[in-house]
Amino acid sequence: SSHLKHQVKTFFFSFLISFLSTLASAQNEVKTAENFDQTILDAENEVYFDGKRGKLIATPNARLRSGDILLIAKRIELNRKQNEAVAIGNVILSDGEFRLLCESMQINLISGDFNATNVKFGLYPWAIEAEEISRTNSTVQGLESGLYFLGKEKYEPNLKIRKLKLDQEKDNVDASGVFLRMGNQTIGRLPSFSGKIGKKSLRFNLRAGNRKNLGWYLGTGGEWKLNSTLSSNTEITAYSERGILVSPSFEWDSTSTGSFHSGTIESGWIDDQGKSRGNDIQGLPLGRDRSFLHAYSVNRVRDNWRIAGQIEWNKDSEVIRDFQRDQFYQNQWNDSFAELAYEGRIWRISTLSRWQANQYEAITAQLPTIRFDLPPCPIAKSKFYHSMNFEFSALRNRDGLGKLIQKSTKLDGAYKIIRPIRLGNGIIYSPHLSYRSQNYSLDGPNARRSMGEWGNEVRYYIYGDYDWKNTTWGIDQIRHVVGFSVSHRKVSRLSANRESLIPQIDNPFSDLNLTPIDLTDHLQADGLNPYEVVRLGYENEFLTRTGNKSRSIASINFFHDLYHHNQSTDYSPEEFFAGFAMNPAPWIFLRGQSKLDTDLDQVIRNSFSVQLVDGAFNSFEIGYSKYLTFLDQWQISAMHRWSESKIFHGSISIEKETDNIPYWHIGIEHQSSPAWTWLFSLSGRKGTAKENETEFALSTRIFAF
Repeated sequence: SSHLKHQVKTFFFSFLISFLSTLASAQNEVKTAENFDQTILDAENEVYFDGKRGKLIATPNARLRSGDILLIAKRIELNRKQNEAVAIGNVILSDGEFRLLCESMQINLISGDFNATNVKFGLYPWAIEAEEISRTNSTVQGLESGLYFLGKEKYEPNLKIRKLKLDQEKDNVDASGVFLRMGNQTIGRLPSFSGKIGKKSLRFNLRAGNRKNLGWYLGTGGEWKLNSTLSSNTEITAYSERGILVSPSFEWDSTSTGSFHSGTIESGWIDDQGKSRGNDIQGLPLGRDRSFLHAYSVNRVRDNWRIAGQIEWNKDSEVIRDFQRDQFYQNQWNDSFAELAYEGRIWRISTLSRWQANQYEAITAQLPTIRFDLPPCPIAKSKFYHSMNFEFSALRNRDGLGKLIQKSTKLDGAYKIIRPIRLGNGIIYSPHLSYRSQNYSLDGPNARRSMGEWGNEVRYYIYGDYDWKNTTWGIDQIRHVVGFSVSHRKVSRLSANRESLIPQIDNPFSDLNLTPIDLTDHLQADGLNPYEVVRLGYENEFLTRTGNKSRSIASINFFHDLYHHNQSTDYSPEEFFAGFAMNPAPWIFLRGQSKLDTDLDQVIRNSFSVQLVDGAFNSFEIGYSKYLTFLDQWQISAMHRWSESKIFHGSISIEKETDNIPYWHIGIEHQSSPAWTWLFSLSGRKGTAKENETEFALSTRIFAF
């Protein structure tokens, strides 16, 4: 198609520009008369003067140095009056940042202008061969040039350019007679090219394989860096049973003083010609016109402003699962939102809107939520600290078809005052009072309630410093911090009006981490009820220094609810939560978390992982995850570098109770030449409707350095 041809053109022109921009960066420095007076010419035999020609002759193995120019050849002829030199035979020119090899050359030692024949020239990682290259007044011209990556290989993609012109002052390039070749074999001709030079680079790949329900596929893609902050990527994949998927994307990332901007836009479209496309998540037949658009952006403006947004729109519920499986495995829930926040010196105000982008997925929409937060800060110059937050939310609960189930408009405000009291010997007693008011505007009668909290907390901290250093582990002294805490919270209902009418929209599905106990810390609080809890905590951490910064090398924390009573329900969960982490060096990392409901003797979360890295040669990771009844699996992955050109990697998942293997993968990466990297993989999935299959994939990366 015309679109495919355009992408091929873009690939090779960006390949050409990458080299030319590097060449343009090697600016010629004008030599002064003072520098020329320092010209030194010598050879194996004595240098002599040819009176008839008015030249100094140096041969064999002649060597000329003048300023930044170093010229080596079998024979060098120097005309001191015209400040020019002629080099013949195995010529090597070094001038500043670049190096040039040729058969013969004429060069002006003042301006650096030259004319060279049978040239080999390179600036890493590009190389060029040409019958003739000349530079005059900052204009570089080449005839019958070949452009390669690193060096000339037997089957390496390269360009043949009959005429090439580069204006270094105007940053402009013209190329005519451009041919695409594999080794010495011409594949096709590309149009002439003219344009501005920028710092552009390209990554290119090819891939092939077979997938159940999709058939055999062949894909290609290229990443083109448009400028220092923006890059584009286009992938085209042809499926034997489905058609052609076109997936263009953009990515940007820029940083300046007090600001940064980053984001991506990914999209895709296919006219799905599959005879059995299947049904969507609602059981309806999938159509032929299938597409998606995902966009993400985070921006910081002048230190204070933060702007973030995300759009995840899919034409149907299965398009990502069918054609972008790597994304589907990482993210199976879609979210579309926009956020604007201003951060003052000690306060923050933000607005968030969340909407239903996909008609197949139920969501709680926020249209919008506006929130003000003041973290704990002293009241005047007293020893009392206060904090507050206010939130306005317009909530809409919709089903998968977009039908409105229930809605509410809520004004939620909270205020907290605390007075830490140091009792000595590292003991701090902190009593506090909190107040929270919730007002709901509903279609019928409005509802409201208010809560009050009385809290007490005793913390005991001790620490010790140890003068221990270890270069291997990157340890410069050790600080050991131990903390104990006993926390008590009692939340009471102060007032209520039509509380039973409050729709239960903004409630957490399940909290796998440590549940907050402070009244002001419950963010999803439509189901807020009076409660009383006593929690015991133990925290243990080892810190070290890296330069002027500290880092944690090990920590372990325990929290246990000794008492928990919810006044409005019969069920009052008593939690036990434990977490540990060890990262004594960059090549070893351990992490684990566990959460239990001791009242029901139920596991809510068990997870841990261990990662070991042996330089660039080996890596190993093993992990275990159990979340409620959704997951109970071991995961193992490893990588081994056999040689500089071959890497082996594999992974496997094992279900603990059934010993089933829902996923396994093995792969080999082989770099056959500087330009080509081949990837072979075999993987299998079991236990789902669409991924019960064994898949073989073959792909290659070109110029992926």
